[in-house]
Amino acid sequence: METEDNIIFSLAPMQGYTDYVYRNAINKYIGGIDKYYTPYLRLQNDGTLKNKDIKDVLPENNKLIKVIPQILTNNAADTIYLCNYLNELGYNEVNINLGCPYPMVAKRNLGSGLLEHPEQVRKMLEETFKKVSVDISVKLRLGYNTHKEILDIIPILNELPVSEIILHPRIGKDLYKNEARYEHFKAVQDISAKKLSYNGDIENLSRYINLRSMLGNVSHFMIGRGILKNPFLVHDLKNNISENESIKREKLQSFHSDIFDNYSTQLSGDSHLVNKISLIWEYLSYMFNNQNKIYKRIKKIKKASEMSHICNEIIANEELYAG
Repeated sequence: METEDNIIFSLAPMQGYTDYVYRNAINKYIGGIDKYYTPYLRLQNDGTLKNKDIKDVLPENNKLIKVIPQILTNNAADTIYLCNYLNELGYNEVNINLGCPYPMVAKRNLGSGLLEHPEQVRKMLEETFKKVSVDISVKLRLGYNTHKEILDIIPILNELPVSEIILHPRIGKDLYKNEARYEHFKAVQDISAKKLSYNGDIENLSRYINLRSMLGNVSHFMIGRGILKNPFLVHDLKNNISENESIKREKLQSFHSDIFDNYSTQLSGDSHLVNKISLIWEYLSYMFNNQNKIYKRIKKIKKASEMSHICNEIIANEELYAG
């Protein structure tokens, strides 16, 4: 088992949540996370990137954190273009999304949907490695329809200079339901020539300790929803203890004020800002004992000024969840 000093914790890429505003705020006011993966970039039908995706990976918006851009592709041409574009911006690693479970993505042979087509994966990666100079890591699931699909993917990755494999042990059709399939993660460890990194369902210290015991030689843990629910989670995992409550409230207040202020300058009108902050609180409400009540209260808010006041009040006064 790896020692704690060798363990890396990263923030998973989550569309709509972990953009540069969120990443910079959590790094500045809470800290602990070692590296950050961007929500995926994908070329539009006209071959361009959305402005918000360009903005999210600009070096000037990611100065103080270690960032790995993620891309969503299913062919070599798009992969090569995006890898070279990101390399020109100064990135030396790009992560390929082979894990997105949502049907609107998977049915287009993207994300976890591409795992049904191992030869397409092989061709895409073989051609890409001939023409790019960045390191390429992959984030994937066990498959889309069945966990057996990965058994045809791992031998392909074994033959290629993939820098890292991050595995979420569910199939695409699971979405985020059902238990993560830990036994299948271990089975993939047995056939992978490369060390696997783990992603999935790390939401508290006891779950993390159990995973460390079950999975053995894993040195990188990627966490998404667990951090959105508890921005202090990596601090707790690294220190084996929860942050002091008064310090936690102070840091959470600063973190929330930062993202609120930044989004207020970027989003036009109260409704856009309120919807964005409400989205963040879909998960952040889990920081408190009365999660359902708090989130219902947040969802009823219509004005930005009211949102700011109520969120500050909740952070200052509501009982923090101790689990």
